[in-house]
Amino acid sequence: MFALGISDFSIGEGVYPAKQLLSLARRFGYRDLVCWDQGMAGYPKLRDTLEWIHKSRELEGLPPDPQWTGFRLHLGCRFTWRGHGYGALPFSDAGYAALNRLLTAQTHDAAPGPAIPGLGAPEPPRDCVLLADDLAGLDALLREGFDAALLAHPCRVQEARKALAAGLEVVAPQALRFRTAEGLEMHRLKRAIDQQATFLRTEALWQPAEAAVPRGEWEARFPFAEPAVERATAAVLERISGWQIHWGKWEVSKPLDQEAADLDALLRERVRRGVTEKYAESSEDLRGRALVRMEQELDLITAMNFARYFLLVQDIVLALKHKGLPTRICGRGSGAASLVGYALDLSNVDPVATNLMFERFLTKERKDPPDMDIDFAWDERDQVIQAVFERYGRGRVAVVSNHAFFKAKGALRAVAQAHGRPDSELKQLARYVRGWEGGLERASENPAWDTILRQARMLKGHFHQFSVHPGGTIVTPGPLWEHAAFQPAPAKVGVSTTTWDKDGVENYGLVKIDLLGNRSLAVIRDAYEVLGDRVPKDPGTHSRGDADTQALLGRGDSIGVFYVESPATRQLQQRVGKGDFETLVIHSSLIRPAAYRWVDRYVKRSRGEEVWEPSDPVFNELLSESFGVLVYQEDVIKVCVALAGWSHHEADQLRKLLGKPDCEAKLPFFEARFRRGCAERGVRPATVDESWDMIRTFQGYSFCKPHSASYAQVSFESAWIKTHHPAVFFASVITNQGGYYPAIAYLGDARRHRLVVRGPDANASAWPFTAEGEQALRVGLMQVHGAQEPEVRRLLEERDKKGPFEHLDDLLGRVKPSVTTAEALCAAGAFDLWAPDGDRTRLMWARLGGVPPGVRPRPTDLFDRADLEMATMTLTLELHPAALARVRKGGGSSRAAEVVKPNQRLRFWALVVADKEVATEKNERMQFVTFEDETGLCEAVAFPDAIRKRQRPFRVGEIVCVSGRSTEQDGLAVLEVD
Repeated sequence: MFALGISDFSIGEGVYPAKQLLSLARRFGYRDLVCWDQGMAGYPKLRDTLEWIHKSRELEGLPPDPQWTGFRLHLGCRFTWRGHGYGALPFSDAGYAALNRLLTAQTHDAAPGPAIPGLGAPEPPRDCVLLADDLAGLDALLREGFDAALLAHPCRVQEARKALAAGLEVVAPQALRFRTAEGLEMHRLKRAIDQQATFLRTEALWQPAEAAVPRGEWEARFPFAEPAVERATAAVLERISGWQIHWGKWEVSKPLDQEAADLDALLRERVRRGVTEKYAESSEDLRGRALVRMEQELDLITAMNFARYFLLVQDIVLALKHKGLPTRICGRGSGAASLVGYALDLSNVDPVATNLMFERFLTKERKDPPDMDIDFAWDERDQVIQAVFERYGRGRVAVVSNHAFFKAKGALRAVAQAHGRPDSELKQLARYVRGWEGGLERASENPAWDTILRQARMLKGHFHQFSVHPGGTIVTPGPLWEHAAFQPAPAKVGVSTTTWDKDGVENYGLVKIDLLGNRSLAVIRDAYEVLGDRVPKDPGTHSRGDADTQALLGRGDSIGVFYVESPATRQLQQRVGKGDFETLVIHSSLIRPAAYRWVDRYVKRSRGEEVWEPSDPVFNELLSESFGVLVYQEDVIKVCVALAGWSHHEADQLRKLLGKPDCEAKLPFFEARFRRGCAERGVRPATVDESWDMIRTFQGYSFCKPHSASYAQVSFESAWIKTHHPAVFFASVITNQGGYYPAIAYLGDARRHRLVVRGPDANASAWPFTAEGEQALRVGLMQVHGAQEPEVRRLLEERDKKGPFEHLDDLLGRVKPSVTTAEALCAAGAFDLWAPDGDRTRLMWARLGGVPPGVRPRPTDLFDRADLEMATMTLTLELHPAALARVRKGGGSSRAAEVVKPNQRLRFWALVVADKEVATEKNERMQFVTFEDETGLCEAVAFPDAIRKRQRPFRVGEIVCVSGRSTEQDGLAVLEVD
């Protein structure tokens, strides 16, 4: 017989994550489990968990576990219709599609937005076994002509007897709702959280009598012991066992209006034309290698029936360009390794000249679909996605969802709120919990919080809610509901999302295209628009070869430069001292959280301070350009193939795992397989240890070489603008609000590049920041907080139509801004042109008819102006916030720029412009911090003792008095905070 499993994806009720639910079913003696959630969002997670049970045995070199041999997972779900509860179990593709259609229709009916063509009204699905929760619901189905049965309920035995007496069909699989009192408590807790109610006042949907029991005990109970019920239940299992969900076969749409075309021939034609054009002026060797690789890629793409994917992506990009929508794109990720993609103008880096590995994108063994990432300017991305919905139809397009799971902080907050605790108590508890995500076990003993902490520990790791993927989009050949259910996206009108996340979509076989937003593309776009004919004909090639741009990058002067402006990357550039394209590609990937030890070795080897002698010839062959250090995801694949004898597909499974949340639990199985493979091939143990130590550094996030090469191209174009046109550069960076630092830090860097920063001005400022010539930067009115954008836009329109404002009364009369907007603009200095003495307080009275008789407002001095600017713009124009604090609060005789040589005691006031918190090997908190004052920047490190002494970490925007001792690392001065 079979069981019905309710997982934590049943929001507001389910108590079991996938692994626990599967274990419970098996422990209770079941070999058939039906996913019985509200909707089908949790099915891929259950399936993936079951597959891992088998995969882990394979990695250990063990035979299949007999406990799980023959265990089957079936698809089903619960839904409501006309006020009654039902369940459906598909037994054909048509039934599965009908069930998806019902779920999709119900969610879209309940939310505003455009209609989905062809979806129709919600109705129970045909070609499914339909089960009703009660007799009234069963009667409603039967009256509509549906075949259905009653699902026996352990608390309603008489209802089952009545149905049997009436000749109705009754089935009795056990629903695994919860097992213990703690499980029922978790159910009530989830109900309270979902309903935003208190735990004590929340009634459970389930009752103690519904607790799960072993299969033998369940089958001994009525009604299952009834022969008719037993036969009916067995018949349901037999019926659904004859069908399996389509899984693993790629599904991707053909490009619009090309449904009848020979897509393989069309792709070859376009690619050959593109390769001919792009390599027309290349060397004979490069052109020859490109032609060979082109045929190899095309042959593989044809063999895997994947031409439609490339042509679909190209169709989307071309259709958008015809509408004038995307002004710039950047193909990145593994897709940028494809020469076919480069020939179709879907990426911006030559994969042959850059030696990019196509197998990272696609191999003949690959089972999951590859995906191509394309960046658009950040302010165009939403329009791009909407255009895809409009072009291919809302019934065929959806954005992929994200699945959010409770972490320690979120679990604690949710449970505390369910117990009626106010936020003030949460803040108090934070004093006892070091690092919210560090584990609830760190909480100090507090009897009043025992229950809350216990429940929060239970809740951690459970499914929480849906969110929207940054841009992963799928387009299906026919209606999307034939493959998966989809629902309105949270807070995005006119956009639908799948209920499955990225892994579920890809494992099923739906091919994802990432249409992502990138602020730096908008920075370059806007800067080029201002520069006009001053932009080189081929800016990409020109910037890579520009000596001044390389010098800027080599000295780490890259604040504001996309992808390479973080303190860690700038310091790496300074330590190595090279700014060429190839080095930048390496550095873009080398900076990742766990790789710091290997970064030091790379630096020493690159500078000739440490001789690198490969411990295995494989390293010399594969990793010579990075001096034996694994840099890219491809390096993990190459080393596993070369040392352990894995296939590319096997190695890619490890590569994918390293970026997943459950990596830590699964990685030991791959490590054992890797070490076993290396031992079989006679690899020295020291080499194996070294290799695995580097592979572990790819946990969390890491990049493939095509991704870094694509972004390095954007970095160079961005750096070229900063090198030769800094005023335009900083105006564009701050306007697009993109980057690692706050606006005030970019203005500080602008001044270090000898730019004059001019404040907001009602007659001179535009909405964005603007360059005034090559040496000045004007603050845009967008920066004035409190000024209402529609009113400011109206001011600019009035000024453009009728000319500059002659005086403040002229502005107030023509524009009629609200008091709030007028005061904000005045406080920020936008009206200073009418107050030569800088007396902003006197100007503020003008909005109210002038200064009343007898009132003498205090003149606005330099310090007052700085206060007003920080309050309205979070920046200052004349006096740095650190200098302001130093004068007002005293202390701090040193300056940030004095951190230039080791073993100096320093104490100074500074603004925190960047912070990064990391954990030590003992899991203690430490920080890397960037401080700034009017003299420059200072990089610092706060070790755990300093954090404990301060009682809280540093945060961007704080103005602090910092003290410490300077040290030197590879020639770079760093402050160790006391």
